[in-house]
Amino acid sequence: MANFDPFAAILLVTQFIVLLTFHEWGHAKSAEMLGDPTARDLGRVSLNPGVHIDMIGTIILPLLGTFFGGAFFGWAKPVPVNPYNLKHPRRDLMLIAAAGPAMNIFITFVILALLRIVLEFTPFNPSESTLHALIYLQVVKPLALISVFLAAFNMLPLFPLDGFSVVRGLLPENAARQFEKLMPYGMPILMCMIFLPYFLPIPNVFRFLAHISYATHDLIAKIVGLR
Repeated sequence: MANFDPFAAILLVTQFIVLLTFHEWGHAKSAEMLGDPTARDLGRVSLNPGVHIDMIGTIILPLLGTFFGGAFFGWAKPVPVNPYNLKHPRRDLMLIAAAGPAMNIFITFVILALLRIVLEFTPFNPSESTLHALIYLQVVKPLALISVFLAAFNMLPLFPLDGFSVVRGLLPENAARQFEKLMPYGMPILMCMIFLPYFLPIPNVFRFLAHISYATHDLIAKIVGLR
């Protein structure tokens, strides 16, 4: 607890909430575009964080994890989708699921592209200014990395994560039906992957996803000219 920093914890969770909001908006907007008005009718096609927040999953658990150095784990309210409103349910559900992680990747591109513009055309210089370094290290870089991490985590092929619906949509119909039988086991498997490494010498899924997130972040940074 010597390094306990409530300001840093609250800032990190605030960034998490902002990025989750864009993630859920991606789901809701894509569902609306594909013909399902359910999310729109419930006010979920919105960038207002309040309509997406789940008190336990979006605020309490992330704060506890940040305060006490545990796993940073959380979720927002699921975006409701009625497949009977979709013209091609299996394909459209896949696209709606993919829209959330895709939005997070897009947001990372935007953050890093804006950083490149700011570095190019303003006096902002983290290597020469303590204040600029603080802004970069506590705001800009975490936003970009958390956004990529949200995309990577949600693409795990386990129900109820987005990756499950994406994989199901890509499989042939018969294989998809067999894959759907794994739905009841998705959450228990996910919980084991998250918490068992703290008690047993098995690979840590967060460490694996962190490697993917850093690699993706660095690739996007290269694309926008920051490397």
